[in-house]
Amino acid sequence: MGKNFSGNTNKRRSKSDFYQTPYNITRRLLEVEKFGGSILEPACGAGAITAILKEAGYEDITAYDLLLDGKDFLTETRKFDAIITNPPFSLAKEFILKACEVAPRFAFLLPLSYLQGQARYNEIWSASEILEKIYIFTRYPLLSAQIRPDGKYETAMMAYAWYIFDTRHKGAATIHWLDSSEDVARKGK
Repeated sequence: MGKNFSGNTNKRRSKSDFYQTPYNITRRLLEVEKFGGSILEPACGAGAITAILKEAGYEDITAYDLLLDGKDFLTETRKFDAIITNPPFSLAKEFILKACEVAPRFAFLLPLSYLQGQARYNEIWSASEILEKIYIFTRYPLLSAQIRPDGKYETAMMAYAWYIFDTRHKGAATIHWLDSSEDVARKGK
C-alpha cells in the first residue's frame, strides 16, 4: 500500500480518489488558458474548480460528482465545448478516453508521473496526439480535503500538472511551467 502524501481524510470518497483543488491551482490555469462555450466539471466534489470558473466569469457550467449526486461521467452522452476537472486518479485513463467523446478540448489536473505507464502509452500517448500542453507547477501543491479560502496551499512531495488535451491537435505536446511560489502558504500565515 502506497503512502498518502495528500493528507486527505474525507470519508465520502475513497481516500485515494478525493483531492480537492486549491483555488489558486485553477486560477493559475485560467491565467494561461481560455475556454469558450459550455464547460463540464464531472468530478466537482465540493465545487472548488467550479467556484473559480464562476469567479473568472464563466457562466455555462455543468458540474456534478458521482459520489455526491449519482451522475456518472463515464456514461455521459451530452456534448460540451470543454471539460475542466481534477479527475479521480484511479479512473484518469477512462476519464480521458470518455472526454474525447464528450468535448474537443479538456484540462485535467493529474500527477506529473501520469506520463508514465505502459497502458497509458498504448491507449493514449502513442495512439493519438491529443495532448497539446502540460503546465507543471514550480511548487508541489498539497491536495487535501480542506482547502484554504485564500487559495493558498501547503507543499507536498508529489508533482502535479495541468494536462491540456485537444482532439483536433496534431503534433507533439509542449511543456510549460506555472510559477506557483506565491501560492504556497507560509508557516504562521
